[in-house]
Amino acid sequence: MVARVIRGVVLIALVGLIVAGCGRQVSEDPSQDPDLLATGPDPGSMPVPRPFVTASIDAAGGLPAWAQCRKLQLNAIVTADYPDGGHYLTEQQFTLYPWSDAIQVTVGEPRARLAWQVVRGRYSFEGDSDLDVSPLKGAYPEFAEAVLQIMTAPARMLDPRAVLTRRPESVQLTGEWRQPIDAKFQASEIASEKDNPEKMNHVEPRWTQGTYFQNQDRPFADVIWLGDPAAGKFILARGYDYARVAGGDVLIPTKIEVFRSDSQAQFGPRIALIDLQE
Repeated sequence: MVARVIRGVVLIALVGLIVAGCGRQVSEDPSQDPDLLATGPDPGSMPVPRPFVTASIDAAGGLPAWAQCRKLQLNAIVTADYPDGGHYLTEQQFTLYPWSDAIQVTVGEPRARLAWQVVRGRYSFEGDSDLDVSPLKGAYPEFAEAVLQIMTAPARMLDPRAVLTRRPESVQLTGEWRQPIDAKFQASEIASEKDNPEKMNHVEPRWTQGTYFQNQDRPFADVIWLGDPAAGKFILARGYDYARVAGGDVLIPTKIEVFRSDSQAQFGPRIALIDLQE
């Protein structure tokens, strides 16, 4: 795997995408076997969508298809943006677990192989950060969660820790009308020890609030804003060109942009672009 810096040129490519199928939801420590994260809802206890999010779930393949989606794996070349307008290209591997609210990212940089993951809001990193030259350095948790949110929006909107409220009025965003669905994110409990599953850690959410912007023409939740006002951190993710990939039944965005934002969900500087192709 090779990473390189190219200023003024944007080159996007993807190596491949694989989609797998679902089981029962569990909550595990990020240091444990990642295969334990590949779970889903029990058939007898399927989450019930709020009426105003049903259209977005149906547009993305429907609840039965998402209930069978345990894991999404993909390789991609990510273009990270420098503040001066230059671009940094690097190949990354993403593994997403929709029903465990988890994402793992691995990347080969010029002098180091790095890996990080976010599991139900808890971040961990492996590798020598001193050898990391990516402009994304310092923003890996936010970048990863933005990708997780936009790629698995149907599962995220069904998460019981997200208290959703539909605004009465639509808004115009990037030239299109969208229906905002605001979210308040609650803390979660994560098992801390494999040998003592009754011992739980109380984990506060990285983001305390968010908004899913439901496109009125194509009812995907294709713009997602995440905010932590206390920390002054805000981020936006936008998805494009939704499609079924690699024989899967769910629809996901085949292009993603991640932006910095503010408390009013305005688009700030772009920090990364991901283009997915089979």
